[in-house]
Amino acid sequence: MHVVLIHPPQMVSATNAVSTVTMPPLGLAYLCGSLEAAGHKVSVVDAVGEGLGRYHPFGPHHLHGLTDEEIVARIPGSADVIGVGLMFSCTWPATRELLRKIRAAHPNKLLVLGGEHVTALPRITFLQSPVDVGVLGEGEETLVELLATIVAGRPLTEVVGLALPGPAREAIYTGKRERIRAVNDIPLPSWRHFNLEGYIVFNQPHGASRGRFIPILATRGCPYRCAFCASATMWTQRWLPRSPRLVVDEMELYIRNYRIQDFQFEDQTAIVQRDWVWEFCNEIKRRGLDITWQLPSGTRSEAMDRELAALIYETGCHEFAYAPESGSAETLMVVHKMVRLDRLYTSAQVALSAGIRVGIFIILGFPHETWRHIWPTYQLIAHMAWLGAHHVNIGAFSPQPNTELYNELVAAGRIPPEAKLDDQFFLDLFGYLDLTQIKSWNPRIGDRQLTLIIVMGYLLFFGLSFLRHPRRLVAMIADVFRARSEGKLGKYARSIVSVSRQLQKTKSKGFDCD
Repeated sequence: MHVVLIHPPQMVSATNAVSTVTMPPLGLAYLCGSLEAAGHKVSVVDAVGEGLGRYHPFGPHHLHGLTDEEIVARIPGSADVIGVGLMFSCTWPATRELLRKIRAAHPNKLLVLGGEHVTALPRITFLQSPVDVGVLGEGEETLVELLATIVAGRPLTEVVGLALPGPAREAIYTGKRERIRAVNDIPLPSWRHFNLEGYIVFNQPHGASRGRFIPILATRGCPYRCAFCASATMWTQRWLPRSPRLVVDEMELYIRNYRIQDFQFEDQTAIVQRDWVWEFCNEIKRRGLDITWQLPSGTRSEAMDRELAALIYETGCHEFAYAPESGSAETLMVVHKMVRLDRLYTSAQVALSAGIRVGIFIILGFPHETWRHIWPTYQLIAHMAWLGAHHVNIGAFSPQPNTELYNELVAAGRIPPEAKLDDQFFLDLFGYLDLTQIKSWNPRIGDRQLTLIIVMGYLLFFGLSFLRHPRRLVAMIADVFRARSEGKLGKYARSIVSVSRQLQKTKSKGFDCD
């Protein structure tokens, strides 16, 4: 069969640094690899990669990439199935409009949606869009089986891992598919369909800008079940590592084919087993690879010791972040964050002593929080800054659909039932890291108050950090004006400046900026 996979435009704001991250779509590349291995013809419309540097307004924000009309025009008429990927529900209003335009242009094609959004909210997906099939959770095996079932002329209800629309567009589930256990057998991402060179030149990766980069996965899933995280819904709690040897084989392949210098591991939780990390690093060392690698999504602290930190740094990992989220013991218990702060501080000291740049991820404004919970988090922020941590991301709590805390807010009446969710709810999810768009879901803390609380946290961290290490301020400013950034903070600053300039051009010209 001929399958067209679509990577929709990316929502972006100049005041939301994370939204400026522009990475090749790793999940879509994995789907391409699996479909090709199964003998299917694959075409890709990567709206971001084919429209790098182009922005057009959408509500209070902008979309980065091709317009809907350009995307639809690129869909081959020979396609049998059109698949769209949507990871973040904040982009649902924009992606929904794209889906409607695809259906209008291709009324007889099977329209499939995959990713975190449809996995969490299949009912509203079917009620508000013409989607025919929702692929739930991990998609490679499900999508391949879906196509085989179509070819055989059997009913789609036989395929486990789908949501299908019923007579009233309600969601009908075909059963829960088990996670892929043989992770070493999953076909590698097929990058030939994507504008890798364009992404590299655009130079707004997830982590620091350390050279020619590519996203990669060493493990799948996360063994923890944080009450605010969508991972448990999308991936379950099964953590599965690939063979270290095969991961380094893949790295060498990208070095040969694309001259890659920097590997950005998009694992949800990479450092879990010390022995695995030790074997992986020694495999890099044995082969003499002159590379850098990063863990921009954050990692755990439990497996880190002085010997391992030294080896990690020696093999090219110069930066990663921890995600304690809160300094309050009560908050950590409420959100099921299995972290010991004393172990975190020790781990951070070990990493910093080895020369690794360290960051932290913090969330403020959980629904139960009061100042009694916020003060210990300020203490955590101050302690990490004093230890020498290099950067902090402080986000507002955001109720990601179908997570434990989201469901509690629905039960309390603070979020409407799924069928009644409106566009404003989805757009509010986008503002959790945007100081101009903060939405509080805490009944005791208003939007402006939460914004001030977060600003104070940033001032506390960077005030102490730059006071103790004034050269870091100079380095961050220098990173704005050079392609290679010393760290993630400087890269964010450069990305914000770049996107701000582009959006200003868009506004002044009144049309897409290219």
